[in-house]
Amino acid sequence: MGEVVNLREFRKRRKKDQKLEEATANRASYGRSKQERNLQSTEKEHAEQAHAEHLIERGVDGDEPA
Repeated sequence: MGEVVNLREFRKRRKKDQKLEEATANRASYGRSKQERNLQSTEKEHAEQAHAEHLIERGVDGDEPA
């Protein structure tokens, strides 16, 4: 036979673990200086721009470049 588990305690533990994971993620994203946030947003913009420069524009029918 299996181990007896109190479902109320299990739910509370699971909820607590989820909150802990969310708090860890929030600390990583919000616990940075303004300079670090600006640097990351600038790097993201540059990466998106570099990606957009390499896209091939297609015509309406999709088989020839515009």
